[in-house]
Amino acid sequence: MSDVISKLWKSDEGKKRSFKDLTKSLEKIENEFRLLLILGESIINPKEESPDMTRTFRDSFLIHFRRIHNFLYSKEPDSDTIIAEDFFETADKWKSTRIKEAKIVKEFEELANRVILSFSYDDEAEILGVSGDDFKNAVDKISKPFQQFIELNQPVDIPDETTEEIDDQEKIPAKEIEVEVVEKEYGAGKVMYRTAILEDGYLEVQVLHANQNVRKLIDTHTDDPKYFSDNIEKFTDHKQRARKWLADVVIDYRSYFEENRVTFEVIDL
Repeated sequence: MSDVISKLWKSDEGKKRSFKDLTKSLEKIENEFRLLLILGESIINPKEESPDMTRTFRDSFLIHFRRIHNFLYSKEPDSDTIIAEDFFETADKWKSTRIKEAKIVKEFEELANRVILSFSYDDEAEILGVSGDDFKNAVDKISKPFQQFIELNQPVDIPDETTEEIDDQEKIPAKEIEVEVVEKEYGAGKVMYRTAILEDGYLEVQVLHANQNVRKLIDTHTDDPKYFSDNIEKFTDHKQRARKWLADVVIDYRSYFEENRVTFEVIDL
């Protein structure tokens, strides 16, 4: 787990909360995630076989799973609810890049909503009927967007005022950070574009179609990706599939285009 809580983010401009609020909140969220992992391990590899304990662990798991899920994929939070997008300059920076919600994650969220918030005639059978493998799969799938959130929020150290200047010739070993590359494909029937978030925080857009006019347009503005977000209306409803799917890419990753954090790779055909 990242040591984010001991450092500061690059900027708090535009964030809903102050550094102090974010730091305190993140510590709470990381502890919640650790507890979810512990509960998952207790279900997958139980130390004792007891219906009461099995139900207790599974109930607790669903409660904490629901909280982590709401943190990562919240749709309509109130002002006091802590959600992942609070840690970014804009909500779109998280929403446009987060890993798509896996099927098993949706199923466990729905299960939690059914059996945790109220009583039902079938909740006992429904909770105990879920296999250990499904719990393991749910933990694995919810862990990926959570780790992505941590990686995208990598902080930087703020040097102390008394720190001596480092000699220009001194080499500082780079800290290696493993970042999961999130890939997405665009196009119905045939892939037109493929996107990936790179380790340096840039969006790579691979151009896979053969439309020469759109390829030339992209080549013309390869150093000015903001052009596409500024002129999105020219592409959104266009009959040309190469332009229409490009519009979808821009919409999904608008903040990257607006900040010129996009690289294009036109694939030779």
